[in-house]
Amino acid sequence: MAWIGFFIGLAVAWVCADIFGPEAGLVVLGALVGMLLARLYRRVGRLEAELAQLRAGALLAEVQSTPVPAPVAAPPAATAPAVPPSQAPGVKEGLAPAAAAVIPAPVPPGPAAAPPAPSPPAAASEVDEQSHRITASLGRSVLAWFRGGNAIVRIGVLILFLGVAFLLRYAAEHALLPVELRIAGVAAGGVVLAGLGWRLRERRRGYGLTLQGAGVGILYLTIFAAFRLYGLVPAGLAFALLVALSAVAALLAVAQQALPLAVLGFAGGFLAPVFASTGEGSHVALFGYFLVLNLAIAWIASRQAWKLLNLVGFFFTFSIATVWGLRSWQPEHFTTTEPFLVAHFLLYLYISVQYSRQLVTAPEARGLPYVDGGLLFGLPVVAFGLQAALVRDMPYALAISSAVLSAVYLLLGRWLWRRSGQQLRLLVEGLFALGVIFLLLVTPLALDARWTGAAWAAQGAGIVWVGLRQGRLWPAALGVLLQCIAAVVYWEHHVRPAEAVPFLNAALLSALLLGGSAWVTARLLRQQADAAGQDAPAWNRLPRPAWQALHGFMLAVGLLQLLAGWGEELEAADWPALALSVRLALLLLAFALLHEVLHRRLAWPELRLPARLLWGAAAAVSLIGMTGVLFSVSLQWQRYVHEAVWFEVLAVLACGLWLLRRLQGPTWLHRATGVEHGALAWYAMLHGAVLLYAATGTLIGRHQAWTALAPIVLPTAVAWWVLHRTAWAAWPADRHATALRRTVLLPWMGVLLLWTALVNRYAAAGMAPLPYVPLVNPVDLGHALALLYGVRLWMVCHGRQARWGKPLLVLALAAAFWWLNALLVRSLHHWAGTPMWDHGALRDDLVQMSLTILWTVTALVLMLVATRRAAPARARSVWVAGAVLLAAVVLKLFFVDLSHLGTLQRIVSFLGVGLLMLVIGYVAPLPPAAPSREPQA
Repeated sequence: MAWIGFFIGLAVAWVCADIFGPEAGLVVLGALVGMLLARLYRRVGRLEAELAQLRAGALLAEVQSTPVPAPVAAPPAATAPAVPPSQAPGVKEGLAPAAAAVIPAPVPPGPAAAPPAPSPPAAASEVDEQSHRITASLGRSVLAWFRGGNAIVRIGVLILFLGVAFLLRYAAEHALLPVELRIAGVAAGGVVLAGLGWRLRERRRGYGLTLQGAGVGILYLTIFAAFRLYGLVPAGLAFALLVALSAVAALLAVAQQALPLAVLGFAGGFLAPVFASTGEGSHVALFGYFLVLNLAIAWIASRQAWKLLNLVGFFFTFSIATVWGLRSWQPEHFTTTEPFLVAHFLLYLYISVQYSRQLVTAPEARGLPYVDGGLLFGLPVVAFGLQAALVRDMPYALAISSAVLSAVYLLLGRWLWRRSGQQLRLLVEGLFALGVIFLLLVTPLALDARWTGAAWAAQGAGIVWVGLRQGRLWPAALGVLLQCIAAVVYWEHHVRPAEAVPFLNAALLSALLLGGSAWVTARLLRQQADAAGQDAPAWNRLPRPAWQALHGFMLAVGLLQLLAGWGEELEAADWPALALSVRLALLLLAFALLHEVLHRRLAWPELRLPARLLWGAAAAVSLIGMTGVLFSVSLQWQRYVHEAVWFEVLAVLACGLWLLRRLQGPTWLHRATGVEHGALAWYAMLHGAVLLYAATGTLIGRHQAWTALAPIVLPTAVAWWVLHRTAWAAWPADRHATALRRTVLLPWMGVLLLWTALVNRYAAAGMAPLPYVPLVNPVDLGHALALLYGVRLWMVCHGRQARWGKPLLVLALAAAFWWLNALLVRSLHHWAGTPMWDHGALRDDLVQMSLTILWTVTALVLMLVATRRAAPARARSVWVAGAVLLAAVVLKLFFVDLSHLGTLQRIVSFLGVGLLMLVIGYVAPLPPAAPSREPQA
């Protein structure tokens, strides 16, 4: 692996020299050479240590084979003195102590035992570059090329080849030597290198193959330079020479089973026109030359499963063709480029099939993935993209191309199935998948002849499928990345044509392909997550959470693209009866129901989570649409009646109830939370409030009392139902009673208290032409409803929410006192013509006098209840509250009534308060203190 870094470092030094000058390049190059020398120094040290170990082992074998004379008399074993290692018989002078330490002591004569053979030194094993396990893997092929044979020679050959190319270009620009001499010298050098490599093929295989590849590449470069740069040979002769050289390189590579030779030779052949190019030339000659090279690669592919060679040819062919197209393509070049594109596509399709057939028929390749997923699925992506660029100005041409490709893949898959059956099942499945994908593309491309990212996404899903089937992570990662890029490219440049037919156009079908491909990928990744674990194969050691995260990501990507496609169509549809928010909410509900239904059919439990999120999004969209005209009663009623919002509300409620009823499983994925139940209840309560308020405000607008009551009727009914279910521990309160109390029941009590404060402040409770009757008008009936709800809530939740009980009780008593004051002011307003709060009620003498009497009566009642009815623990608190209110009355008499009220009202106030205080002093004296809670001693 270090040689790869060194070679990359050379390129970095080159770039630094080009950008920052030769000094920077020399600095970088010197650092790299120093690193290389240090590595070589360490390697020499290891080799010397191994040599010393080898010599010590040989010396040990020699000592053990020396005969030992029989001793005259051996001392008893118990009294035999220890012999120092340095005096042991048979130990030679100068023997290293390490070697002497391992020499066994002499043994008595007995049956001869064969001395143990010395263990050979551990040496680095040579990489078998002919093995299918090497040639069928891109990464292993590259590593084997750098680690096998002499890596320095191989890197040096690449640098030499680049130097020759630049030398030819420099000589052409400066005319240093006669053209014939330069060409002949370079060609002779290539022949010498190839011949020397052939001579050394038996003794030094790696070295010889490297030299042969370098020679072949230099000859490629020489022939092309002689033809294109100097015009020394005619086109026919140059073409014949290139054909002959390609044939020689292919024969040499196949005869010696040498993948590095093939890669070097063909890489040089493809790079020859690049380095020797002048920018002026015939694209026909270039593509014809590439066609010759690819024919040679195809011939080799029919005999060897060399994935790296296939990739080299594919990469150089289509990348150079793409660069040429970006720079020089003109519509008049179509007839001279389309045949080459078709020919190269068919060649590499043939190579894909031959690769699989080679691995399937090789016994030593069992267990290896026999489908080159990158080439199989990358070929249509690249070729179809180039085809889209060629025919972009021709109507229906791309749709016809897609149909032709579909027919090619389907027919080829059927032919291979009939010929090979199960033997090539995975390849046949891939071909059929591509055929179906291109068949699906025919319609959107016919309706809108533009190349989009839909095909990339579909083929990316195919790459993921093949990669996971073969146990390869990098193709799966490449497929996921390709789909992400396709999504970004498609949606960044996507503009829906205004004239497109809703729900029958290329934009929607492309979005469906994008989203469907992401869903298929998510499904495959989910299956892989199930297989992940300790017993998984070596390639599938990714932790289960990583697979699950990828699965969730692709599921979200697919869902968003499907929603975007359908949402765009719903927005463009001319449906005045359905508001845009209604359409979007219904779309989200449809997808939520689809996910919930599919999770059982497909055994895909993770679909339940997006179903719940989609329902929440639909409810949010519905509420947001309502807020736009929240304060306009007529517009709200118009939305419900004329824009089908009532249908949206019923659909959201029905879907929510159905989902939550089904979500009662044991785990979080299959069990709804209390927050979700609370959200459904609040959705029903908010829409119920707005709907009834809009109806009363529009239909009986003159009855202000009904309009003020309307917002709390239906929500209180819903909260009462939830409260009833909580009391009986029935669904949904059987599992979420605490959550419902905290999110629905108690908050709604707070809302009722707020309603009490507002309605008593602003509502006059008029019912014209009906007369006003206190306590039985709609506003007061609403207070009765709130009181009943509060009492019921206290009975059901008493003791379970102790920390909220006392504050709520205080707020309820304050609200009741405020209601009494408002009831008095409303009654005076309707019976005596006094103003309401906003119109100067506190400046009216009759209102002030009435309030004084009311406060005094209230204080009397409180103090009377404290002495007669209240529990001893609470009696003093209630009496003190009444006393405080009575003190407020006294202060009001002297600071307000005395100076601001008229004579009659002032008299009535003082007399009434005085009499009531006398009554209080008689019937409600100070109650006894609360009993002590301290235990008796």
